[in-house]
Amino acid sequence: MIRTALVSTLLLSLFAAPARAEEVKVGIVDLRRALGETEEGRKARARLKKDFDKKQKELDEQQEELKKAIEDLNKKRTLLPAETVRQKETELQERVGKVQQTYLRHQQDLASKEEEATAPIVDRLHRIIGRIAAAENFTVVLDKSAGVVFSKPHLDLTNEVIRRFNAGEEKSASSKKSAGDSKKKKK
Repeated sequence: MIRTALVSTLLLSLFAAPARAEEVKVGIVDLRRALGETEEGRKARARLKKDFDKKQKELDEQQEELKKAIEDLNKKRTLLPAETVRQKETELQERVGKVQQTYLRHQQDLASKEEEATAPIVDRLHRIIGRIAAAENFTVVLDKSAGVVFSKPHLDLTNEVIRRFNAGEEKSASSKKSAGDSKKKKK
């Protein structure tokens, strides 16, 4: 019974194929790579790295202070009364919690800033991909970094997208949009 169903499905798909007149043309783009290799993407990444390094330094300092306080307590543990040790342990646990909260806050802040910095670049990349897809009659363009395991190299549009982005294509559309957004915010 299962064999019959499989054979029927195979035969139906063979006869259905000629009925489709539209040719399927697929393109592939590595958006992550394109974002990293465009001039604006590199600038955004450099700004984000500076911010990350600053926040990382602050976190490292807090962790180092905490580590010293723990080592200090461990050295004095036998000399201090039990109640004082418990009190200091409680204080250290609170400080550990605050360092963890700082870390989470920094992570959220950096993720937010990354989204804010890259969104206009990604929008512009999408518009360029749309133009290429329309001009070359692609049925679908897939993002390689979103799970495409294999594609033939000639299907990859990433280099062309990067070239067009760096050449300034679709920049005027994003400038007009930004200017319109600025006017809306002022009102």
